[in-house]
Amino acid sequence: MTAVVGILNKQAVAIAADSAVTIGGKTILNKSNKVFTLSKYHPVGVMLYNSASFMSTPWETIIKIYRNQLGKNHFPTVKDYQDDFLNYLQTKNYFSTEKSQKQHLFGFSCRIVKSIISDIVNVNKHLIDTPTDASKAELLQLLEAKVDEYIAQISQNLDLCEGFIDYTIEDFTAFSNEPFDELIKVLFTENALVISNELKDKLIQILYLYLKAKEVFTNFTGLIFAGFGEDEIYPQLISVNVSLVVDNRLRCFQNIHNQGIISNDNESAICPFAQVDVINTILTGIDPELDTIHNTNFEALFTKFTQEILNIIGNGNPILSAQIQGLDIKALVNEYAQKNQEAKINNYIAPLMRAVMSLSKDDLAEMAESLIYLTYLKRRITFAEESVGGPVDVAIISKGDGFIWIKRKHYFKPELNNHFFQNYFNKE
Repeated sequence: MTAVVGILNKQAVAIAADSAVTIGGKTILNKSNKVFTLSKYHPVGVMLYNSASFMSTPWETIIKIYRNQLGKNHFPTVKDYQDDFLNYLQTKNYFSTEKSQKQHLFGFSCRIVKSIISDIVNVNKHLIDTPTDASKAELLQLLEAKVDEYIAQISQNLDLCEGFIDYTIEDFTAFSNEPFDELIKVLFTENALVISNELKDKLIQILYLYLKAKEVFTNFTGLIFAGFGEDEIYPQLISVNVSLVVDNRLRCFQNIHNQGIISNDNESAICPFAQVDVINTILTGIDPELDTIHNTNFEALFTKFTQEILNIIGNGNPILSAQIQGLDIKALVNEYAQKNQEAKINNYIAPLMRAVMSLSKDDLAEMAESLIYLTYLKRRITFAEESVGGPVDVAIISKGDGFIWIKRKHYFKPELNNHFFQNYFNKE
């Protein structure tokens, strides 16, 4: 995991990220690079979070090859830089060959089917504690019912990845034949489970629907593009989730809920990504988890209160009892949450955003670094897994000065490697 943030006003955008990376689900290293210049000559950078690689190729390698290919070329907007980079991902077949695509589709499919099976086993532990022919048959029966349930749910999702809108299930079935056969072998045949052709068809369908849907259940990388296009006078920050290439189609979608678009109508923005709890606590004045607990407790207390009133009334006034029972508690809870949200905006968010509007470049950088450090500090002092940590890389991007490093770690001693800096602009 990680913590990444972008802070913008009309002058510049400050970007910062920690250095922690989790290896194998347990080991945490603190030397990962997550902030990069996207162009050597123009004011645009890119940050990443979640997965550190794409189709098994490190993002750092991909970004630096793209940067050399880009050279002195530029685009009118940051969105155009993003679109060109995504097109590059899809067209460079040295990290998205057909073999690689099928290998990663197998991993994608296994994660989804294993998750569905886990949902069943978690509430039916006898299925694995005492495996018998009867329990295996029951597992397959429950799996088919659960897959039907998931198909019904996800079929309602009309928000699809752009690259897969016109992708048919026939196309998917033809391309996924090999990885799907391997999935059946690994998850079922080797565990002495024989599934019907009908269940196979349903598994194909659920995998197809998940592939097309905009969701963050499966492994992905968040790419955050920040800076200025040639025609933009104010900084922009946009993010996209990228996961894999299937059948030469890039699976990605825009993260529309966390963007920083600076204009005369919106003069500042704070955009946190990945582990955002500490940053959102500072922004809103309350820990998001505690905020959820408050709303849950309010609903439970109000429900209990109405029941106590009903107990007092008893059978003496059936009309009043019916009116009390007809109260829309959900609507009252939503109104309570809305009032709290208004208080957060007026008392915490709006004043902070007004302050960010007037921050200097160095103040923006200091604030970005501090937000990342506070996230790390909370993990450390609460004895939680230190999945945020290591040196904080910080940069400022402005229209006039371009991409400026404020703090940057090196895996080498800069004073011993002058040739690296001398050759920086010659690598094209």
